Amino acid sequence: MKPFKELSRRARLHRLRELAETALDIYGIKNVGLRFLQYHENSIYRVDLPRRHAHAANGLYLPDRCLLRVHAMGDADTIASELTWLSALNREAGLPVPAPVATAEGQLLATVVTPNMPNGRVVSLMRWLDGRKIQEGLRPHHLAALGKVVAQLHEFAAGWRPPKGFSRFTWDWDSQLGGSMFERSREELVTSMPRKFQEPFEIVSQKAKRAMKSLGTGADAFGMIHADLYPENVLYKNGRACPIDFEDCGYGYWMWDIAVAVCKWGWNEDWERMRDAFHAGYEQVRALPEKQWKQLDLFVATQFATMLFWASEFLKHDPMRKDVYIPWRNESGENLLRYFKRGGG
Repeated sequence: MKPFKELSRRARLHRLRELAETALDIYGIKNVGLRFLQYHENSIYRVDLPRRHAHAANGLYLPDRCLLRVHAMGDADTIASELTWLSALNREAGLPVPAPVATAEGQLLATVVTPNMPNGRVVSLMRWLDGRKIQEGLRPHHLAALGKVVAQLHEFAAGWRPPKGFSRFTWDWDSQLGGSMFERSREELVTSMPRKFQEPFEIVSQKAKRAMKSLGTGADAFGMIHADLYPENVLYKNGRACPIDFEDCGYGYWMWDIAVAVCKWGWNEDWERMRDAFHAGYEQVRALPEKQWKQLDLFVATQFATMLFWASEFLKHDPMRKDVYIPWRNESGENLLRYFKRGGG
């Protein structure tokens, strides 16, 4: 049987759908609608539940719909910890985040094996948050709402004590810009970038290293963060922002989390008003030292540098998907250059 990495996109999706259909049996769900939504690393499906499987009505979630993830990562402990974190945010902090659904045996995840996927994949199921994505046309009031919920998340995280065995990523310089999570050397990946991006990447990388060392890893600057707060990972309803897709959650800098949330507007004509709206919403809940807010531009540039670096690794790892990774790499590099045009270098 042909290895998964050598398959075309269509063939990969066929095998993943077979596995997704098998997974629903483990959750005790039959005769449901299964709709493909997305394939990047994970494969994501919408599950439409028949009336007998519907959940109790709740203002946050649709009662007859769930989201099924077939995970690319095979580390079940790390995925289970993400679901533990989501459960804490939902039940203890009362935040509008995806709520994990247990299997028929009471587990938060399952490993599913099929004839075409003999190594199996980890799967998880979550309640479907009621809201809509607004990737274009976001206004300052949306950013204020997002700032408020991010501050609530950070405030809870600063005092939360994870249970024994909890294991999530640490998003520091080594993992994001140092290449510690990659098989290939940092030098190889930087050399593989288009030449015009290489020196800017190194300049921002070293500035970020010094900034992170200065901040340290105390609770005033560092803790559990979402780490992927792009507009496509936030829903809005009735003036409230609801973060979704916590796949990358881990330990990192509060300011890095904020930088991801606002980097879409990085130094364009809407930058100041969107940045200031987020700041105002955040400060309604908690305050960060002014010296951290002054580093926001650098952390935005650091996020662009990180995406440039990671896209370069993904391209090396899976060249069959160059149609996705090359545009991602090049867009990230061009965004990084804007930092220098602004005078940030």
